[in-house]
Amino acid sequence: MIAELTFRFRYPLCAVILAGFVVLLPKMNFTEIDNDISMWISKDDPVFQTYEQFRMEFGGQRTLMIALKSDRLFTPEGLAFVGRVSDDIKRVDAVDRVNSLATATVVRSLSDGGLEVQTLLDEPFDQPGAAERVRRKALDDSLLRGDLVSNDATVTAILVSFDEDRIDSVRSQVIGRIHDLVDSGLPAGMRAYYNGSLEISETYNQITLENTIKLTPPILALTVGAIFMMFRSWRITGLLVVAVIVSAVWTMGLFVLMGFTYNILASMLLPLIIILAIADDVHIVQHFNHELRESGSKEHAFKSSVQHLFVPLLGASGTTALGLLSLATSNVVAVRSFGVGSAVGVMVDFVMSLVFVPTMLMLLKPESGTAPQERYLVGPMQRVARFSIRNAKTVMLVALLVTGASSAGMAWLHVDTNHVNFFADDHPLHQSADLIDRELSGIYNFNILFEGEPDSMKSPDTLRRMEELRTRVQKLPFVRKVVSVADYVKRVNRELNDGNPAAEAVPASREAIAQELFVFELSDDGRAELERVVASDYSRSQMSVRLASMSSDLVFEQISRAEQEAAAVFAGSGIKTTVTGSGRIFSTLDHYLVVSQLSSFATAFVTVFGVIFIVFRSWRFGLLGIIANALPVCAVLGLMGWLGISLNVATVMVASVALGVVDDDTIHFIGRFRREAAAGATTTEAIELATMHEGRASLTTAIINSLGYGIMVFSSYKPTAWFGGLLALTMAVAFLTEVFVVPAVIILLPRLFDARRFSRLESAA
Repeated sequence: MIAELTFRFRYPLCAVILAGFVVLLPKMNFTEIDNDISMWISKDDPVFQTYEQFRMEFGGQRTLMIALKSDRLFTPEGLAFVGRVSDDIKRVDAVDRVNSLATATVVRSLSDGGLEVQTLLDEPFDQPGAAERVRRKALDDSLLRGDLVSNDATVTAILVSFDEDRIDSVRSQVIGRIHDLVDSGLPAGMRAYYNGSLEISETYNQITLENTIKLTPPILALTVGAIFMMFRSWRITGLLVVAVIVSAVWTMGLFVLMGFTYNILASMLLPLIIILAIADDVHIVQHFNHELRESGSKEHAFKSSVQHLFVPLLGASGTTALGLLSLATSNVVAVRSFGVGSAVGVMVDFVMSLVFVPTMLMLLKPESGTAPQERYLVGPMQRVARFSIRNAKTVMLVALLVTGASSAGMAWLHVDTNHVNFFADDHPLHQSADLIDRELSGIYNFNILFEGEPDSMKSPDTLRRMEELRTRVQKLPFVRKVVSVADYVKRVNRELNDGNPAAEAVPASREAIAQELFVFELSDDGRAELERVVASDYSRSQMSVRLASMSSDLVFEQISRAEQEAAAVFAGSGIKTTVTGSGRIFSTLDHYLVVSQLSSFATAFVTVFGVIFIVFRSWRFGLLGIIANALPVCAVLGLMGWLGISLNVATVMVASVALGVVDDDTIHFIGRFRREAAAGATTTEAIELATMHEGRASLTTAIINSLGYGIMVFSSYKPTAWFGGLLALTMAVAFLTEVFVVPAVIILLPRLFDARRFSRLESAA
């Protein structure tokens, strides 16, 4: 029925397909890239909403960090450059504020006993000895030392904050403009290093475009070459390339229409769809050509291909789509959109394979010769089948050993969303992180928000608790610097006591604290600085905690410890404490990745094997499908553990994607085995025929797919490289499982899979 309808309406259906191609082609836009924080965490997430509340009060934490390194930093020329470039950056569109030596404040005691808050570079530093005095002031100030200037005074930082409501629409131009301002005027011997969340986002945008431009053409070229080598026909090769391009345009066009944004994960969608499309199309081409040679009728070849492959292709595509769609359960926005977009793409491939490809095959001149894959692979596949049958126990023993080793390796799996470690050691992002972590206070940060009654942040008790919390948090292993409003009070108190270091403490009286803060607020620079740490009515305040770059699980641990310490220190005070900031958001992703790995894999497992049970209407073959597909997935996860490859934004998807992909060939194999058994073949004959025909197609797709995925290992972005390499390995292991393990299981369990059970069936389910 389906074959008849498809054949009858093949031209109208193809017209719809081509019309959709024309309409969707302009929708494909790989230049509108968004790797911003909203691509990883939903704006409805409570963690993000808390950050937004914090941002509205104290300003955003998405910054650009510029580290300037020079042995002649504190010279008139070096300081003049810092001042000039700070002023230039302030005038760049969407820049909110600049924090540097040129904007930093110091407290100076006056001869009449008063205090003055002035910017560090207020003094004309081109006078003799002035630059040296600026250096001493900077190093003597505990708020500046280790934050804006290194202990050896050879590195300084410029921290640029932005209007976060506007920056995303102009980020590329703004970051490029700032780079130009800094790089074009660098004094001799000075070098600039860039980092921070905005620089990381922009780097991700560049990598996304690079992956698309550099990986897609070689994947397509390698795929074309492999197809030609297997079929030795430019006509078939050209047809499959056209079918793949049409599928890709439909997939990416629908991806945009669904409201998804192109990002670093979406850059892996196009190669994935190209490779998956080939897998289905190879089965159609192989079956069509075989039937055409047997019958001489293109109509019969069309109908037979659809009739015999509809259920296996639907089952294979459906399970693949469900495996990918399981990623939609992830709390990580980019993972979720990748799962939905790729699932849609798989079903688009299914329609193309059943309608567009056989229709185009009917228009081609029939091939006169036999394809190399039929001439050269039938014999080897038959020998493989006989080996598996004769050595079933040995094959199963090896499979059990591989499963055991893989299970042991899975115990070493760990989560790591450290974006810096995703790049090579010589990458500018990695080099800048090394410098900032080593010489300054690190590139990561989180904040502790304090909320109470108005003026509660002036209370001696509150400030003493802040000091206690600062002391505890500072002892955490990776914390570099902790700053709160208490540090500003201590700084003023010391200067009021002639710079005595012992007086760098919180005063005992509320009146003294209020007066010292009032003094600091008298200057515009001092008031602007205080606004970043305490609200104007002193009902809210924040503590900034700076960290070196590290694995996300360690960041998560630091934040959890800080939460516990804050709750303990402020217990009974009436002050509410909340840990927030960009560091909190990214550490939350750590938790989400673990949860999404478990939930998506569990969902994929249930749905994929549920479909297999339904397709074959047999618990026996459902069980066989579980065995055949669990082994490759276990193997790839175990290898990740043994090699120390982390679960991250890309590799977290490997298990679910692999589970959906590797079942395709298993479904074709089981379907062929049942058909041959139903036609009267013995168990061994049915295994041989299934291996010779479906195993041959599986080997063809395994070679094509593994080569295609393998290209991704050349990406400069490590998660993309790992994702491609692991999927290439999965395809290879899946093929070996199909032609060795599945026949061995059938032979070793004759009570379940003996062919005589199916000999009276007219056709496979």
